[in-house]
Amino acid sequence: MVRDTRAGLGLRFVGEVRESLRRIADSPLRFPIVDKDVRRALLHKFPYSIYFVNEPEAVAIIAVLHQHRRPEAWQSRRQI
Repeated sequence: MVRDTRAGLGLRFVGEVRESLRRIADSPLRFPIVDKDVRRALLHKFPYSIYFVNEPEAVAIIAVLHQHRRPEAWQSRRQI
């Protein structure tokens, strides 16, 4: 397994996640629905997706997953 050990990569990833969360908070309905009421936002510089539900009072994040995982992997993390 090859790991990327570039300095600051983790901080860039966290920054990208924060920026995506800001975009979700600003306009959650702009992201596509992937299952019933679950939406997905793609990170721009990393191969990760954020799965979330737009609740009346807030956005509920279900999972942040690598895009090479099974697409349905987020479903086991959703509370019903």
